[in-house]
Amino acid sequence: MVKKINTVLMDVGPLISIDGVVIHNDAGSGSPERYVNWLAGRNKDLGIAHYYITKDCIARVIDTNLIGYHTGRWPSNQRYIGYEVCQSMSASDADFLANEDMTLMQAAEDLLFYGLPINGNTVRLHHEFVSTSCPHRSMALHGNSTESVKQYFIDRIKYFASLGTTVDEMLAKQGQQPVDVAKTQQEEEGEEIMLMVRSKSGKQGYVGLVNGSAFGIGYIETVSTFMKAGAKEVTLPDDDFNRLIESQKIDEKTLVSINEISKKIS
Repeated sequence: MVKKINTVLMDVGPLISIDGVVIHNDAGSGSPERYVNWLAGRNKDLGIAHYYITKDCIARVIDTNLIGYHTGRWPSNQRYIGYEVCQSMSASDADFLANEDMTLMQAAEDLLFYGLPINGNTVRLHHEFVSTSCPHRSMALHGNSTESVKQYFIDRIKYFASLGTTVDEMLAKQGQQPVDVAKTQQEEEGEEIMLMVRSKSGKQGYVGLVNGSAFGIGYIETVSTFMKAGAKEVTLPDDDFNRLIESQKIDEKTLVSINEISKKIS
């Protein structure tokens, strides 16, 4: 059984209609439990979805009939339920796909509950509403186009909906985890997941992520060293980059170092 957390961290009124679901990637490495605690004290105007999900936990922080601040546009915030697939900057591909599948199961449950069809009008991506790389990890894994990712999500949601009307029924019918989360041989031997992340504008320097731990990078040579060691480079829109920094709770000293080195890297 997947762990479930149901709480209400924001209530600014009901949705004027429920038109569908929007899938996000969190640009972070936190667990749903961590997001619940973090969001509780955060300014909700900065963004908050209805759900934060991994393969192990589904946290609903806004009731699905209430408005969330997740699309970047008021009209769509009033009409869509938002889902954050967590740990998009730290999970292995296998674990991220499992997190993604659990998210799509919950989306399937909600679409069935509200009597909505499962199609391109009801299953949406964050970047369909505003200019953002979100859902960046899902894009990289499923064809890197809006059409391919949406079709993948639609097909998965339809499959899960064929198994039952609730997440618990879907998991029971499937008889196993959403995807095979067995580690690859390299991961079992301790392979590190390394990312070099920077903002699109280049106003800030690189932030390194190794197995979910963030750190500032003071020299471009360090970036080159990590890239040669197999790190992947990720460029995020400034808003998403700032959200990554917030979600990591990087200390102020590190943030200062990131800002100070931007000229060296630009």
